[in-house]
Amino acid sequence: MLAPEFRVRRIGQRYDCGEVDAFVERIVATAERRSAGPGVTVDEVRGVAFSTPFLGPGYSAEEVDNFLLEAERWLPGRVAPGPAGSPVADGRAPGTSTVGGRPAPRFSAVRLREGYAVDEVDDFVDRVMATVNGLPVSRPVTADEVRRVQFRPVRLTEGYDMEEVDAFLDTAQDWLR
Repeated sequence: MLAPEFRVRRIGQRYDCGEVDAFVERIVATAERRSAGPGVTVDEVRGVAFSTPFLGPGYSAEEVDNFLLEAERWLPGRVAPGPAGSPVADGRAPGTSTVGGRPAPRFSAVRLREGYAVDEVDDFVDRVMATVNGLPVSRPVTADEVRRVQFRPVRLTEGYDMEEVDAFLDTAQDWLR
C-alpha cells in the first residue's frame, strides 16, 4: 500500500499537512504490519481530528476524509457488520453501520467560525443512518423531520461545518422520501 498524495489548497476546507502526513504514515505502517508500537485502530481513524491551518496551505479535507474511509478496510482485525439487528462487529455504533450500503458521513470540524453543536448533530445523524440502513431505532426519522431539524449553533468551541451538515440533510431528505 502506498501513501496517497493529497492536493494542497490555500483556501477552503483543508487539514494541517504535518498532522495528516504523520497519521497516514501510522495507518500505512499498521496496514503493512510494520508498526513498531500499537497500530492504528478503526475507532482511531473514525475519531481523528486534524487542525485547519489559519493561514497557509493544507491538504484537501475531502480527499483526506475519503482516504480515511477507504483506509478502514485495510486495518487488521476489521470485521464486516452482521445482518440488520445484530451487534456490529467492527466497533461502529449501530446508527453508523453500512448495512444497506450507506456509510455515515464525516463532517469537518470548525473552531474559528460558527458551526453546529457536535453532540446534537451526531445523535441525529445516528438516527438518520439507522433509519435509512434499516437498523432498529427507537424513533425512525422522516423526511419531514429532516427538513425541520435545527441544531444549536456554537462559537469558539468545536462544531461541525454548517454547509457540510446542511448538504447531508438535503441528501438524507432525498433518501427518506
